[in-house]
Amino acid sequence: MKHKNLYPILFGVIAVVAASLACNFGTPAEPTASNFYMATDEAGANQTTVFSPTDDFFVHFDVAGIEAGTPFQSRWYALDIEGEDPNTPFQTIDYTYEEGIGNIYFQLTNADGWPVGNYKVEIYMNGTKVGEQLFSVQ
Repeated sequence: MKHKNLYPILFGVIAVVAASLACNFGTPAEPTASNFYMATDEAGANQTTVFSPTDDFFVHFDVAGIEAGTPFQSRWYALDIEGEDPNTPFQTIDYTYEEGIGNIYFQLTNADGWPVGNYKVEIYMNGTKVGEQLFSVQ
């Protein structure tokens, strides 16, 4: 007979959990960009932070909860290259987010080869910096 008193309590707990889940259902996730890394290829399979002068630079990152049309930008800096201001990007690349994309990458090429030195790429979403990667050319 004591078990009959547990049913209203159990029902109450189930109702609270169900209501909590219902409140969160359909709520869009906060827009995020994460897991930044450098690679020598479009697929991101060859991750590295050390490049050769003839490599293309690829910066990859994951995104979630992003609305279509959200602007992204990569800003590329040469940190210790003669003739380059380390505080001014030598290249910027813009991308407008397309629905359903989970991984974004920016690619930077140089037909003349990259000078040996240290570099940085910053990633911006809606004008706000969301990540950066340091890398070098040797």
